[in-house]
Amino acid sequence: MAAALFLQALYYLVYTGLYQAAFSVAAVQSRFWDILPVVFAALFVNVSAPVANVGGAALFIDDAVQRGESGSRAAAAVILALATEIGTFILPLLVGLISLSSWRELAFYEIIGALLVLLTAVALAGLLLLGRWGQARLRQFLTAVRRIVNWAVDKLNRPALLSEHWAENNAQEFAGAADALFNHPKHLAYTASIGLLAHGVNMACLYALILAFYQPVGLRALFAGYAMAVTFRIVSITPQGAGVAEGVIALVYASLGAPDAQAVAIALTFRGISIWLPVVIGFFLLQQVRAFKDR
Repeated sequence: MAAALFLQALYYLVYTGLYQAAFSVAAVQSRFWDILPVVFAALFVNVSAPVANVGGAALFIDDAVQRGESGSRAAAAVILALATEIGTFILPLLVGLISLSSWRELAFYEIIGALLVLLTAVALAGLLLLGRWGQARLRQFLTAVRRIVNWAVDKLNRPALLSEHWAENNAQEFAGAADALFNHPKHLAYTASIGLLAHGVNMACLYALILAFYQPVGLRALFAGYAMAVTFRIVSITPQGAGVAEGVIALVYASLGAPDAQAVAIALTFRGISIWLPVVIGFFLLQQVRAFKDR
């Protein structure tokens, strides 16, 4: 258990490094210890205001803007970090799916979840590609966003929130950030390596918990459980997969021969220290984020 807690703390340090690397690729200045509280606060925001993780992403962007950085470049960096997190997860996901299939334990809902993860990765990468090679379409997309936002605030009898030139200015900034991403392949590779390291550390945490409950499993079973844990955190309709991911992890290990009690204990403990404990930490660190310091 002590090793699992240590590995989970290490995971969030590496995960913070992923965002710092993404900001660096997009030419957004950042410091590691400034990003760390935002990482935890964003997790809390994503749970308390679950709108497809947009709230947490907005927190990163707002924090960068308050440091005097470009909001559009920060947005590109956040999309890169999310795309890297999900893109590097595809490797353990495929290993997990192949393992479950070889044991004839691959369920229909697990296939659907995996497909949704792949679609999410493609959509995030598509946004970056749009900024790189489709600036005109990106401008049209942002223009549509401006109209929807201003229409919504008009219904609340408020003045227009986004100016007429908002779409054009942000399209140019975002395109510049996208160019910076694709013009530095070594930096992209470095960011991807951090993403892989983060998943490796998180898997090691899960394995430590498996050993803690005296239920050793093989490497393929470890991949299978981790793959479903992350899949249903990403695509679940509940915040961070609450209630869904726990059940799926327990089902996977129970179907692979673990006693029900141990399977449930492993699932609840892993989710507890990897999601719910960091959410509590995020609540207290929220006041360290620039947007909330004076409130």
